[in-house]
Amino acid sequence: MHGNVHTDVRPMTRLWCMLTAKKGDVTQSNSANLAGRHGFDWYTDERLEFLAKEAVSRTMVLFDAKRPPAGEMPVVLAAGASGILLHEAIGHGMEADFNRKNTSIYASMIGKKVAPDFVTIVDDATQAGERGALNVDDEGNPVEKTVLVDHGVMASYLHDSISAKHYKVKATGSGRRESFRHSPMPRMRSTYMENGPHTREEIIASVKKGIIAETFTNGQVQIGAGDFTFYIKNGWLIEDGKITAPIKDINIIGNGPEALRNVTMVANDCKLDFGGWTCGKDGQSVPVSQGLPTTLVSKMTVGGENV
Repeated sequence: MHGNVHTDVRPMTRLWCMLTAKKGDVTQSNSANLAGRHGFDWYTDERLEFLAKEAVSRTMVLFDAKRPPAGEMPVVLAAGASGILLHEAIGHGMEADFNRKNTSIYASMIGKKVAPDFVTIVDDATQAGERGALNVDDEGNPVEKTVLVDHGVMASYLHDSISAKHYKVKATGSGRRESFRHSPMPRMRSTYMENGPHTREEIIASVKKGIIAETFTNGQVQIGAGDFTFYIKNGWLIEDGKITAPIKDINIIGNGPEALRNVTMVANDCKLDFGGWTCGKDGQSVPVSQGLPTTLVSKMTVGGENV
């Protein structure tokens, strides 16, 4: 397209540990996985032990877990894996093709306030070893750390060459495609929220009654409106500022832009999820990473037991 020739080596491995345990007549199953742009030698004995212990912990806690009360309540998004909510419910709406077609709720929102001042969201292809790490995008454009939301203000979309030309800006190195059989389009790479001014302990202590959403599995998102439903396999109940009991099989329902506005605290413990996620869009799948610090959303709808 530009007369450029680039060569890139993109290793990719993933290791799953799937566990089923039985106590009496009750059976529980869960899993954990490690993934990234690594060779097989990256999976040391220490990492294998970590993976096995993580799978055991996630599975065994389910024997004592209950479904939480249903209703609207504060939700603490755990650091790391909760980044999938950021990716799905917010990140897709910041891909420039959706905004160019005016199908994203973030269309025409550049320069406008979308979150509290302590919220900064980036999409960073330069994080070495992550599934979303790249040296160049699939159009040959250099990659970067793109600031999407800068201290609460919408700063940029994710651009491929077509959208960059439309908006008269430079491409952000976000043109990605599944293979040579597909056309590039704006896609996320490694999407995360940067550290905030609070601590995890302060966040939990501030919650009178709510939950911690810890291990996400699947979900559904309407990119245009930003409405979402996510299923959470593992979590914790918070009562009077203390973690009191494990919970399981939780649905959380909300709206991405509204949840972003309702972020009231962000901790200083950002981490990227160590598992392997693959993002689908318009029939194409690409590897991605996402992360989050411990984050408090003041209200979301939780599907649990009616009590």
